[in-house]
Amino acid sequence: MEDKADDNLKHLMAQIEVEQGLRFLNEILPQCMDLQKTMAKLMHNFYASLCKEGFTNHQALEIIKTHGTGLNSNLNGES
Repeated sequence: MEDKADDNLKHLMAQIEVEQGLRFLNEILPQCMDLQKTMAKLMHNFYASLCKEGFTNHQALEIIKTHGTGLNSNLNGES
C-alpha cells in the first residue's frame, strides 16, 4: 500500500512541477517575444550591413546562419 502512496505522491509532485513551469512560461512569454523581435532586427541589420560591405546575399545568409547576430563573440571578448 505504501508503494501506491509513494507513486501517487510522485505523480502529484510531477503534476505540480508541470503546472508551475507552465505558469512561469506564461509569465515570461511577453519578454521572450520582445527578445525574438529584437534578435530578428539585429540579424536583419547584420545581414544588410554584410550585403552593403560587398558580401553576396548567399554569403551574408551563411554568415548569419553560422554567427547569428555577430554579438556573441563581441560580448564574450572574442576577436
